[in-house]
Amino acid sequence: MKAEPVQRSVAVVASYGERRDSFFADTLLAMLCAAARRSGHRAEMLRVYYDGHDAAADARVDARLREWLSERAVDVVVGERFVNVETFEAPGRVVVQVARGDAFDPVDGVHWVVGANPGRTRQGTTRRTPSVDELCLAWERLLTALAVGDDPARVPGVGRVDGDDLVLHAPLERPARVPAFDAVVAMDCIAEGDAPAVVRKTLFGNVGCPYGADPLALPHYARVRLPVERPVARLGCAFCALGGDYEKRPDAEVVARTLEQARFWTERVATVTELVLSDQHALRYLRALLLGARDLRPVRWLFAARSDSFVREAATVRAAVEAAVATGHTLEVYLTGFESFSDAELTRYNKGVTVAEQLEAVAAMRALSEEFPRAFRYGDARGHSLILWSPWTTPDDIADSVAVMRRAGLAELFHELGRNRLRLYRDLPIYYAAERDGALCDEWQEGDHGAARRKGYNTEHPWRFLDPRTRLCYALARALVARLGRDSEPAQLAAAADYARAVAPDDVPSTVARVLREVEALEAALREAPTRRYPAAHDVRGTNACNNGCAHCPNRARYVPDASLAARIDAARARPGPVRFAGREPTLWPDVAALVQRAAGDDRRPVWMVTNGRRFASAPFARELVQAGLTHATVKLFGPDAAVADAYTRDPGGHAQSLAGLRNLRAAGLRSVTARVVLHAHNLDDLSALPARLREGGATELQLDAPLDAIGLGALDRAAAAVRDLAAACRAAGLALVEGAR
Repeated sequence: MKAEPVQRSVAVVASYGERRDSFFADTLLAMLCAAARRSGHRAEMLRVYYDGHDAAADARVDARLREWLSERAVDVVVGERFVNVETFEAPGRVVVQVARGDAFDPVDGVHWVVGANPGRTRQGTTRRTPSVDELCLAWERLLTALAVGDDPARVPGVGRVDGDDLVLHAPLERPARVPAFDAVVAMDCIAEGDAPAVVRKTLFGNVGCPYGADPLALPHYARVRLPVERPVARLGCAFCALGGDYEKRPDAEVVARTLEQARFWTERVATVTELVLSDQHALRYLRALLLGARDLRPVRWLFAARSDSFVREAATVRAAVEAAVATGHTLEVYLTGFESFSDAELTRYNKGVTVAEQLEAVAAMRALSEEFPRAFRYGDARGHSLILWSPWTTPDDIADSVAVMRRAGLAELFHELGRNRLRLYRDLPIYYAAERDGALCDEWQEGDHGAARRKGYNTEHPWRFLDPRTRLCYALARALVARLGRDSEPAQLAAAADYARAVAPDDVPSTVARVLREVEALEAALREAPTRRYPAAHDVRGTNACNNGCAHCPNRARYVPDASLAARIDAARARPGPVRFAGREPTLWPDVAALVQRAAGDDRRPVWMVTNGRRFASAPFARELVQAGLTHATVKLFGPDAAVADAYTRDPGGHAQSLAGLRNLRAAGLRSVTARVVLHAHNLDDLSALPARLREGGATELQLDAPLDAIGLGALDRAAAAVRDLAAACRAAGLALVEGAR
């Protein structure tokens, strides 16, 4: 005789490793919460935000979470990802993880996994991707089993965690009918300080991904053997669990279901401004979806697209954007799996695209955004994926990727560069390549802890870098960004890769500590040298053209279209203070005299320019810009003489033109011209005579620029000495030294 059902107290928890909302929105969990309530259980939603940087703050969050669970006598916890699963441990409490097709390994502290056994595709070639409706059905059945005392292991699609293994029974079953969309809206939140506003919800369409190339056909996967006792994501990108299994339902059905979800969230949650399409090939019905959303309040629709698909299906993308124009919505391609800008790494990942094809896609995105600036975006969310580090990554691979990203201004696509790294799970082919090569570890090496926790992913298997130089490169990159911030991260990565290529120390932590001390010493020298602060101004930057060829140019790392210069000048003028033209060479901007005049305006606002000065070697050009309203210029110089400077800028004659430009600007009427001396590895020992020469040439002050990658991590001590020597030479020459560019 069956026992009477026991009502369970269910906590549906969305955990975030940092204090920001990720793309792992809580829609599925909200559906599970609604399903639990329909089944007669007490269920509540909770969002938990960890700090991710402050251990004490995270401990306080854990304490509040335990208190919240205790107050509600929670005996079942369910979530997609758990930052600290041990926080949920309590006598009699059951912890359930839901796997929506993502790769995962069993986690100690989790008892049951819903979606652990999705089964294989009809062709039997790869693991199937479960639908949210299948997961909801299995979840309801699991709750019923817990309520009446049945064995949850008998529920189709549910796996029991047994140490490091999953005990699997029958695969997931499809529901006989799909109920109307329902989800819990109200939720509690635990965070230090004010919690982030909920602005983003996920909408579920077709599951899986249509890309299905076989990684085992590549040389990198020779002698790899996949297990037969558990489902493995066999096809597609070697690090992703979705490939080779795209559920292609009729477009009309998918559009109707997606609009049902969109209407639900936009009508019930006023803060929602972004709807994320989980469908990996939503391109095929985007136009119909946008046209069907005419009656919804305008929102941003985020969709995923492979780089090759975006180019190949350009007409389909354009039709969808035109539909967005017609309906007042905005489309943004938020997830393009770039992963790397090294062809060697792309091959290891089985991406099926080249760096050149990826750059073609970025160019197409930029062109479409410039044509439809309100209706189409591609970089606002910065959700495009990047895997900069893997067990096989070499410093050369990092250098290649960083060089491409800087050359093409790709930093605009990513929230961060240096922290993104491969995660290994036992249901992915790339895991077994790492096992073959001896890259797997029982625990992380000193100073490493993976990327999953703070990024909000499932707990990953520890691994090591096969090239010891890469371990140093990674450690340096993490330490430098923690010290210097993200604005200069491309230069930091380039400096770390260049240094690691030549050095492979046994003691990585001590090497990193020494480099940080030398960075701090250089910062101290730069901080102490100036005699006055350089005044603030509102920068208008361009990134397109330059008549120098500096190897370490920092101004291409972030793309800014020159086509929008006029609008950005007007925005700068809307605030009080000088307007400053900077970035890639401003003197090459189209009709630059008119732009200077626009910046000056009727109120004759001060207009400054940071330039290499070469075009000002033409005296008429210098007079034209001064007459248009240019009031101050900063001229960049790269060495004490032409031999050193022109070798750095890779354009003979440039140094002489810059010096002539400095003189012509003064002759044209500028009362002050700053000479900005850029420090690099080849000019550090011979700059002390430069201040006297520059004062004779018309400079009224000197500024120092110390780009980390140009100097090199092996020459930081020399750079600090050069700064001190230059400061003394400026005092001797009577030339003011203003606070340097950083």
